[in-house]
Amino acid sequence: MCPPETQDPSCLREDVAQVDLGGLAILRCTGADRIGFLHRLTTGSVQATGVGAGCHSLLLDSKGHVLGDLRVCVRPDEVRLVVAATAGQGLATSLARYAVMDDFAVAVEPEIAVKVLCGPRAAQALRAAGVPVPEDFVTQPLWSHADADSPFGLLWLVRSHDLGSDGLWAFGAATACAALAATLDLAGVPTLAPEVAEALRIEAGEPRLGAEITGDVLPMEVGLAAALDHKKGCYLGQETIVRARDRGLVRRRLAGLRLCGDGMPAAGDGIAFETNLAAGRVTSIGRLPGQAAVALALLASAVPVGAEVGISHGPETLTAAVVFDRPVW
Repeated sequence: MCPPETQDPSCLREDVAQVDLGGLAILRCTGADRIGFLHRLTTGSVQATGVGAGCHSLLLDSKGHVLGDLRVCVRPDEVRLVVAATAGQGLATSLARYAVMDDFAVAVEPEIAVKVLCGPRAAQALRAAGVPVPEDFVTQPLWSHADADSPFGLLWLVRSHDLGSDGLWAFGAATACAALAATLDLAGVPTLAPEVAEALRIEAGEPRLGAEITGDVLPMEVGLAAALDHKKGCYLGQETIVRARDRGLVRRRLAGLRLCGDGMPAAGDGIAFETNLAAGRVTSIGRLPGQAAVALALLASAVPVGAEVGISHGPETLTAAVVFDRPVW
């Protein structure tokens, strides 16, 4: 019998759960210039990333706006970029457009599926299912990766972090991932309810494509500053980033809200603080069972953590407290 869908968030802190992140895609980058090209174009330390390791990087436009959120994984003869599935083809097209004089090619890996496990027992759950996860894998840095010849077929494992918890991504053919999922189900590994996963993402302050990452935001506005390498040379959009950093001109940032009472706002609702009637807007909303709603918001930098704000939701004004913000730099 398959385990029921769980609404208990503690499994991510204490055990393991299967999680649906809405789909991930792999962009396969080849060519002799693949490392140098990606290092020059994107924000992360690609040249400093060795084979078997990975890094967080971003593709920006010329004005510094986020076009793509990338996990860069270096393999012996290729680089794999893990991105949101909905952005895969668009990012591949954008990258190829910039490769004018470089020996570089990029394509979306076809017919690839992924099984995501979150929680401290993710590796144990995979090993119990017959997947040979290296013994030291969970102690390696995030985005480290390795191939695993499992009973379901060849899998590619990546050390990940989602919903505020470490875990593993297992990529493979659709049939392999389906067989792995069936084995995990029979072993009693629960699947986290989507609404609980969304609330945990919000509580962790993790920006999502289409919600917080909308193509008109700068990395430091949505909590992605850790993907900026300030020691490397030029990359696309760097001038805007450096100017904002040096002048301290970041007027909004990603913040977490907790609603006071039973109100439930919607994405896009405006936020007021004291006399500022346009202090920000809600980007995501969720609720854990038995708790008040939580939200992510693009909020004016002048609104401090601990402040009480008003959210305009139709004819209502809902009250919320600012409970955290993401580092700008």
